[in-house]
Amino acid sequence: MAYTLSTRSNSRLICVHPDLVRVVRRAIQITEVDFTVLEGVRDIGRQKEMVSSGASTTMNSRHLRAENGYGHAVDLAPVVNGSVSWDWPLYHKIAKAMKQAAKELRIAVEWGGDWKTFKDGPHWQLPWKQYPSKGPVAGAKYTAETETQAKSRAVALVAGGVGAAAPIAQEPLVKAVEVVSAQQGDLSSGDWLRMAIAVVVVGLTLYVAWRKLS
Repeated sequence: MAYTLSTRSNSRLICVHPDLVRVVRRAIQITEVDFTVLEGVRDIGRQKEMVSSGASTTMNSRHLRAENGYGHAVDLAPVVNGSVSWDWPLYHKIAKAMKQAAKELRIAVEWGGDWKTFKDGPHWQLPWKQYPSKGPVAGAKYTAETETQAKSRAVALVAGGVGAAAPIAQEPLVKAVEVVSAQQGDLSSGDWLRMAIAVVVVGLTLYVAWRKLS
């Protein structure tokens, strides 16, 4: 039986490195067991929560965005009768599909289930050796700068005229709606920030349009 990724799983692959996304999407086509993407990119706050709860042992996680703007890890879990399963043998079936997909695509991957200590069955990442990065601190800075620049560009276009601003105003609003629909309230601080930016930009667009007509 062929499986496909759900809308929610696809939304959680946003900003994950394209090579890892390719492996996940190939794996879902050949896996013996259906699976879902539990998590892709994390922010610093989320990673601190994971470390505090004991679910992670490091603040240098590959889930955090690197300087290139991508996260380099995902967490996958099997789905049985519509629910996530924590049955360990099922994670080996996902591993079989992921490793086969990686081999076909010639992309190096690393499974947390193969680690000698702190085995992490859901965790998959691109290896540091083949995919080096400057780390999560640089990644967090990159994320903040990117969102600030996007907001500034949108506001500048609004000030310049409705015609130029309309496409910019629509894009973040559509993305925000997609995130809400896919995650159904399971939103990160970054999602809320993008939604706030979208509301501000659309509001400014309508205001400028009203001023031009008045």
